[in-house]
Amino acid sequence: MEEEVKEFKVRMNTATIIFLTALAFYTVFTVFTQDKQTALVIVVFAIVCFAFFLGCRPNKYTIHNRELTIHYYLWKNSHVDLMNCDTICDPVPRMADLVTRPHAIELYTNTKKRYCFFPKKRVEFVHAVVKANKRIHCTVKEYTDVYRILEKKDRKERRKAEKKAAKEAAQSKS
Repeated sequence: MEEEVKEFKVRMNTATIIFLTALAFYTVFTVFTQDKQTALVIVVFAIVCFAFFLGCRPNKYTIHNRELTIHYYLWKNSHVDLMNCDTICDPVPRMADLVTRPHAIELYTNTKKRYCFFPKKRVEFVHAVVKANKRIHCTVKEYTDVYRILEKKDRKERRKAEKKAAKEAAQSKS
C-alpha cells in the first residue's frame, strides 16, 4: 500500500516580510541618493539578507512514510522520523518567542529535541503528523477542538448503529 505524500507550505513570519520590504526600499533609495561605495555595501548586505531569509529558511514540509522532511531552497533538506516523536503541541510560552512565533507548532522527540514548524494549514499539518504516528501525544488546541468533537460524534453514531443491529438481531431470533 503506497502512502501519499502530503505537502504543506510554510507561513512566513510577518516581521521578516516587513524587514525585507523595508530593506528593499532602503536599498533602492540608497542606490539613487548615495555614492557608489555606500550603495554597493548596502546592495551586498541586502543580497545576503534576502539569500538568508528566503533561501536558508524552510519553504515547505512534506510527510511521507512516517518521515517529515523540511525543504530549503539553498540548504540541505532535513528529515524527522515521526516514530521517534512523542509530543506535538502549541508553542511553550517563552517571553522571547511569544511575539515572534505566535503560529508555531512544536514537535518533541523521545530525546527531547524540539522542532518548530510554521505551516499555513495548521490543523491539516497536525492531522497528517498524528495520522503518521498514532502514538504521539497531541495538545494543539485547534486540532483537539475540531477532531475530538468529530471523534465523539463518530463514536456516538457507531454505538447507535451497534445497538440497532443488536436489537434487530434479538427481534429476528424471537
